[in-house]
Amino acid sequence: VVEDIIHKEVEVNLGGDRKVVTILFMDLIGFTSLSEKLQPEEVVSILNEYFTEMSKGIFKWQGTLDKFAGDQIMAFWGAPFEQLNHAELAVQCALEVSKTLDELQKKWEKEGKPVLNCGIGINTGEVLVGNIGVEGMKMDYTVIGDAVNLAARVEKITRQYASRILITEFTFEDIRKSIESGRMQNMKFTDLAEVKVKGKEQGVRIYRVEGTEEV
Repeated sequence: VVEDIIHKEVEVNLGGDRKVVTILFMDLIGFTSLSEKLQPEEVVSILNEYFTEMSKGIFKWQGTLDKFAGDQIMAFWGAPFEQLNHAELAVQCALEVSKTLDELQKKWEKEGKPVLNCGIGINTGEVLVGNIGVEGMKMDYTVIGDAVNLAARVEKITRQYASRILITEFTFEDIRKSIESGRMQNMKFTDLAEVKVKGKEQGVRIYRVEGTEEV
């Protein structure tokens, strides 16, 4: 994003544009209570290792890493430049970072460190994307809107359905053609339920995403 700003391909003024993007939230499970039992240096060490490995997957799948908030990671696809397959890229990224976390868990166990797990929630929809903040002082290139809130809330219910990766019906519909064409044969999708989330009058269907043995 910084390179695009330097080359004047992304506006740096406050405000934004409406775009359809795919948003991903990742959150460590039980980290708040665990951090109370560890020294600050241990917390930072574990978080930095986790953030580093997860970020590699986001960049590999051409995502925009929005922010770290505590132990939460927020990323999105479809901005600042068009990505016609933004939903597919986000879901492929989720599967890859999930596998990476499996490897991290084995490493942490060998090192006698706490073995952490995470939840991943993904949603696709229209948002306001652009620069939010104080002109000339502090601006944050981010996405805002109901679709963002839904992604965050879907991540929270991964615990309820004992699933690491959940996507909404909106993301599923966006990638349906890719699934039917066989381009996502490395994944299994399970229609779980229609759920009610805070701030939404209508229920939203959610799907579990898991990897298969196929490459």
